[in-house]
Amino acid sequence: MKVIEVVVPVPLNQTFYYLPLQNTDPQSIAGKRIKVKFKNRPMTAYALAVRETAENDFELKPIESIIDNENVITKESLELAKYISGNYVCSLGEALASIIPVSMKIPKRKPKDVFAGDENSYDIRHNLNAAQQNAADMINKSISGGENGKFLMFGITASGKTEVYLTCIEHALNLGKSAIMLISEISLTPQFVDIVTKRFGCKIGVWHSAVSDTEKYKLYMKAKNGEIKIMLGARSAVFAPFENLGLIIIDEEHEHTYKQEQKPSYDAREIAFWRGNYHKASVVLGSATPSLESYKDALENKLALIELPERIDKKRLPEVKVLSLKNKIYGRSLLLPETIDAISKALAKKEQVIVFLNRRGYSPSIMCRKCGSVFQCPSCSISMVYHRNPDLLKCHYCGESKKLPAVCCVCQSKEISVFGTGTQKVEDELKKMFSGAKIFRLDGDTASSKEVYSNAYKGIKNEEYDILLGTQMIAKGFDFPRVSLVCVIDADTSLYLPDFKSAEKTFQIITQVAGRCGRGDMRGNVIVQTGHPEHYAIECAKKHDFTAFYKAETEYRKKLFYPPYCDIAKIVVKNKDDKKAEEDSERLFILLEGFIKSCELHIKLLGPAPAYISKLHNTYRKHIIIKGNKEDMLKAAPLISAYKQSAGTQISIEIMPSDLI
Repeated sequence: MKVIEVVVPVPLNQTFYYLPLQNTDPQSIAGKRIKVKFKNRPMTAYALAVRETAENDFELKPIESIIDNENVITKESLELAKYISGNYVCSLGEALASIIPVSMKIPKRKPKDVFAGDENSYDIRHNLNAAQQNAADMINKSISGGENGKFLMFGITASGKTEVYLTCIEHALNLGKSAIMLISEISLTPQFVDIVTKRFGCKIGVWHSAVSDTEKYKLYMKAKNGEIKIMLGARSAVFAPFENLGLIIIDEEHEHTYKQEQKPSYDAREIAFWRGNYHKASVVLGSATPSLESYKDALENKLALIELPERIDKKRLPEVKVLSLKNKIYGRSLLLPETIDAISKALAKKEQVIVFLNRRGYSPSIMCRKCGSVFQCPSCSISMVYHRNPDLLKCHYCGESKKLPAVCCVCQSKEISVFGTGTQKVEDELKKMFSGAKIFRLDGDTASSKEVYSNAYKGIKNEEYDILLGTQMIAKGFDFPRVSLVCVIDADTSLYLPDFKSAEKTFQIITQVAGRCGRGDMRGNVIVQTGHPEHYAIECAKKHDFTAFYKAETEYRKKLFYPPYCDIAKIVVKNKDDKKAEEDSERLFILLEGFIKSCELHIKLLGPAPAYISKLHNTYRKHIIIKGNKEDMLKAAPLISAYKQSAGTQISIEIMPSDLI
């Protein structure tokens, strides 16, 4: 009897068998997504192969329906799923679902093309300087030879990395190969689509979370069938099913957005290297502030280091002035007098200004002045953030919102105050101070659709706005020649978070946002307001000195045994009952300790301890941190999966998490 071998996207690492549909060739089912009943629930599954089994050996359910008209599972996607399953502690079905989305829908009627591009687009080429030409030559040689080159392009802001990317994409296309370009932030999509389509004058695929399920199916099949040659997009675009892949570019490679937080918690950079090896394609990581891990790999010749040490046309890097907030009087302006003066002068000269604060909302804390109670989210152990227009308290983690209370819920006092600063509050102050200036605020509250990003990009580019205010969405990639001033309102929002990467993230964000100015004809200036002007992350950012920061930070990491000197994993134990979460985390910790000792594994355990945000979505969270080498961590993974936890407890493990919060 012929049966269909199937995997489902659930945390069970095994295959299942179903009967083929009646009057359907079983071979025509393999390689497609199908609908099945799994534990009496309808579910999308993946048909891997046709198997022979003894008749009536066991009772099997029939497949409900076939979703795809054409095969979507390739030999490569199945091998890649096995790699993801083995390296990120998930089932084969969960891994396949990250490569071939369950949600993709076949169009009921022929839709309009979902690709960017215009056949009438024009070709813009810029002459490469010596450093750019050297970079392009090295990468193109690797593409031509099918050498699976691995490169780190370390280029300061405005050094012309994008032009090198485009030159190498063109070379891959001329050889009949395809290219993937990953960008770190959806806000950058309009800019890069504009640049890439004008350069190549052809259709390209654009893949990110805002693309509809129907559009994704069209894109997926066009890429698989070779009808498009370039895929531009966010993290999951790394899975674009090109069959003759020549080049993968990961711009701003240091960004945490390339790491998937939900299961399977894959890293797009590692997937790119795997696919590069599979296709003998070249992989280019690019950044002005590389991750410590990538830079260390380059110094150890695991990646070929390409440096672009100067800005295009030898333009000078912006001058960075650090202003201390230590003596700032509470209740006064959010902006120091020197910052206000600098903005006034830039606006008077009809130049544009970027104002950066990595905290949205109006104020991050609401407190009763009488009893000191802080208004926390009832579902999460975190302060609710005050938002204006309308007046609401919002939790930025679970989305809960409630009206601003008139009295304290603890002591009934009316003495309620707001503390701290968010982008809404900065916007109000800027409007009062600079009433003639046109301001665009871009943050998680305003960016509800992809049109907002596009409007921000076009509006600043066309000089419709004088000030661009926002969070980290505006800190990277944007290229606006009329921006002469960047103001960082508070550089310390990430500096002292309880995470080993806090200094690195602070240095990166300041350096990146500083790099948005002085890209045109005028000299750029940056003002950084901070309560910790003496911190090495701030001092190195002021000097644009990545090498000095790398040296200081790696000394600290080496001493405390953190990446890049080890691998790390985060085990999260969750339960709505705090006591059960604590008991399970303690029992699991003891079990792991014994396993590590008996197997003589070279890994260390930290914890168990409450997470930084100890309650999230009404669920208590405990962390166990594992430090050592990845191979030994993966040996312990089956023990974690097999652990018999209390009712309601969920346990997950994330290899090389982007943070420990």
